[in-house]
Amino acid sequence: MDKKLKLLIFLKKSKLRRQVWEKLDRLKTATDIAKELGKHRSSISRVLLDMARRGVVRCVNKEDKSFRCYVKR
Repeated sequence: MDKKLKLLIFLKKSKLRRQVWEKLDRLKTATDIAKELGKHRSSISRVLLDMARRGVVRCVNKEDKSFRCYVKR
């Protein structure tokens, strides 16, 4: 299956995932996105970790325990 099609299906399976994807227009933390969407930071962190595992986003400072920053791949 085409990589873009897989990404589209992955994002369509979750409204929150789509919202996070749309807000990730530049380097942002889970807190930044949570504030923009009016959601709990833990929910956004969970979505970002799932997206990172799938290779959709990248954490640029994995070694840090807090204030991890994400960008689209």
